[in-house]
Amino acid sequence: MLRSVTAAGTLKPMPEDYSPAAVVHRLERGRPVSIPSSTRHIVLTLVLALIIGFGLLAAFVWIVTATISDGRSWWLIIANLRMWAVVVGIIGCLVVAPIGVFVRLHRRESLVLFPEGVSLARNGRILPETFLPWHDIKMVVFERAVSRGPKMLAYILTDEATRRLRRRGLNPRIVVRNGFVLSHRRLFPVLRAAHARFSTQSQGRW
Repeated sequence: MLRSVTAAGTLKPMPEDYSPAAVVHRLERGRPVSIPSSTRHIVLTLVLALIIGFGLLAAFVWIVTATISDGRSWWLIIANLRMWAVVVGIIGCLVVAPIGVFVRLHRRESLVLFPEGVSLARNGRILPETFLPWHDIKMVVFERAVSRGPKMLAYILTDEATRRLRRRGLNPRIVVRNGFVLSHRRLFPVLRAAHARFSTQSQGRW
C-alpha cells in the first residue's frame, strides 16, 4: 500500500467525517487517510509569535531609552543576562517564527494512516523514512510527559521495535507532531482506534 501511494504521487483529500469509525472504515477498504496541516493553526501561531515579539521589542526599547535618559552606562544593559534573553526572544518571535511558518506552509505536511501503519507526507508525497507500522506501536497515549505540562499525543513503541529501530535514533516514546486539522485531543481516538484494529493484522507485513 505504501509503495503504490508513493508511486501515484498524490493523496486523495481526507473526507469531512473525521470520526474514528469513519477513518477505520476507510482503512478497512484499503484506502489511506490523509490528515493535512491546519493553515489556521499555523497562522494563529505566527500571530501569537508576532504579538509576543513586538511586546518584547517594545520592552527592550523602553529599557534602553530609560537607561540612556538616566545617564547610566551601556554596560549595564550589555552585562544584564535578562536583556540577552529578551533579545533572543525577539529574534525567535520576529525572525525564526515567520521563517518556520513559511517553510511549513510551503511543505504542506500531513499525517497519513494506512492499514499497515502511519507516516508523514510532504506536498502530497509519502516520506517512507517516517513510516511506523502499527505492530511496532505498543499503545497510543494522550497524557502529560511531565507533571503540570500540557497533554501530548504520543506513540509508545514495543520493546522489540525499540531495539530494532534504535539505529534510526527513535525514542521509545515518539511525540506526534501537532498543527494538523485535528488537534491532539481529536486525533487521539482516531489513532487509538486504527491501532486497535490493525496492530495485529499488520504483523509481519513489513
